Amino acid sequence: MISKRWRRALAAGVALAGGMVASPALAGTCGDLAALKLADVTVTKAETVTSLDAVSPALAKEKAPAPFCRVTGFITPTRDSHIQFELWMPEGDGWNGKFQALGNGGFLGTLNLRGVLGGVRRRYATMVTDLGHINKAGAPEDAAWALGHPDKVVDYAYRGEHLSVQASKALLAAFYGKKADHAYYVGCSAGGIQGLTELLRYSDDFDGYVIGDATPDHVGQELGALWNTLQASLKYPADALRADQVAAIHGAVLKQCAGKDGGLASDPFLTDPRLCRFKVEVLACKPGEAGGTCLTPRQLAIVRAIYAGPKNPHNGEAYLAGIMPGSEGSWDKYFTGKTNPAKADRPWGGFLMDMAYGDPDYLPGQKYLTFDFDKDVTALRAREVGGETLDSSWNTRNRDLDAFAKAGGKVIQYHGWDDPNIPPLEAIKFRQSLIDNLVKRRKLTPAKATALIDSYYHLFMVPGLGHCGGGEGPWNIGQTGPVPGAPMDGEHDTLTALEQWVEQGVEPKRLIGGHMEGGAPGQGNPNGSGTRASPPDVTRPVCAYPGIAHYNGSGDKADAASFTCGAAGQGHRS
Repeated sequence: MISKRWRRALAAGVALAGGMVASPALAGTCGDLAALKLADVTVTKAETVTSLDAVSPALAKEKAPAPFCRVTGFITPTRDSHIQFELWMPEGDGWNGKFQALGNGGFLGTLNLRGVLGGVRRRYATMVTDLGHINKAGAPEDAAWALGHPDKVVDYAYRGEHLSVQASKALLAAFYGKKADHAYYVGCSAGGIQGLTELLRYSDDFDGYVIGDATPDHVGQELGALWNTLQASLKYPADALRADQVAAIHGAVLKQCAGKDGGLASDPFLTDPRLCRFKVEVLACKPGEAGGTCLTPRQLAIVRAIYAGPKNPHNGEAYLAGIMPGSEGSWDKYFTGKTNPAKADRPWGGFLMDMAYGDPDYLPGQKYLTFDFDKDVTALRAREVGGETLDSSWNTRNRDLDAFAKAGGKVIQYHGWDDPNIPPLEAIKFRQSLIDNLVKRRKLTPAKATALIDSYYHLFMVPGLGHCGGGEGPWNIGQTGPVPGAPMDGEHDTLTALEQWVEQGVEPKRLIGGHMEGGAPGQGNPNGSGTRASPPDVTRPVCAYPGIAHYNGSGDKADAASFTCGAAGQGHRS
């Protein structure tokens, strides 16, 4: 006989899964979840875990949290699909009543168990998916898995995350006998893009999002990465930017702009790069000058093109925003120092060779050198892969979030001003697109539309943050767990800020960023790691856009207490 608890679980599972029908063969233990039947879902393991030794060698030295139910499985929406997922659920009173899903960066196909562990330590039922593929060891940007497998391209683009969420919610409801009180998503980079995709396509999957360094135009992002690499390294090899020249460019940016960007003249980063018009001409080689770090006429044009972003050469149409002055310290990670033939070590290479064109000779044959930013862009977006155009599966154009907002949903989005991978202006453009949509669709004034968006969506533009983590500014806003040495509150931990906004109505008007040497602690783990780095040497408020942190005129310039959020153009710059 089925207990009352599992009858309630069955009803909850069916309601949550939206078509994923559960079988009545249910019992009251973790192991019995293996008998739960969901459409297109195979549960491969369901077991209670008390030690991490058997879970993963990489986690063997980690201290296990309280016992949790570990469920693994895969989903097959098409004959060629194999979307793996893991769901870890604290047992007994160890659960906080909430569900969390984590995103993957780049083309990374992996099950981020360290991130899941961090979520369980915070008492979340936590899920991660490989989005339908597993990368080769040591090749996180490899896309060879997509060659000849168009359905997997669609799984990666949007299907894998959504279906994994639906399956996990059904399993969670069956295990606990009720739905989660709240569902949250956390991701950055491609994980941030996955978050935007979920928000705009399936607004009821989550009621809160932390989204980092993302754009809803994923195809455009790959085109921008191609553009920058062609300009800086591949198209003009004789004028390819050298490391010492890039360092000189960065020095010139700070010399021209620090103190004129809303920040302090002593800052080794820019607070708002838009407030200073950088003139790269100061680095132009003088007549007869040879060697050194000066820039040739072509190199000057290359730098301008990188800051401008990819454009149609015939009509000037912009396909994506350009990156910002101040980001030069990370150019080498993304587009300088590359050589022909290009390797699939950055996403744009694998995207074009293995996904879009399905041509294994695309990179070895250097066909990218003839990519036409006029005709080829339109054709690329219209190219059909897996039964859908790339523009329809990789991009999301919906901006109607009325139902999400009415249900109490909230979004915290952040982006580093120094991101050289996904342009920071793309985040500002996205916010503006939400406002413009309300103006057009609901006939609101711009002021009323802005106020409505700000009631459930906040953007934080982080000075001196590169791509997701690291940089010269107060880059650590708690996107990988609380800032070391700081309390776990809504100003030092983005997930806590989101929880408080969704559950208590506490608006996150600012976050406290901290500068730390090196990358983020627990990289790839948005729930924090077991080992904490030293406290930051500089702290500063990061204000909800369009606010900006201003020095009060007195006090320690390395202490956030000496700064106040205000409008651009206010405050002291000394």
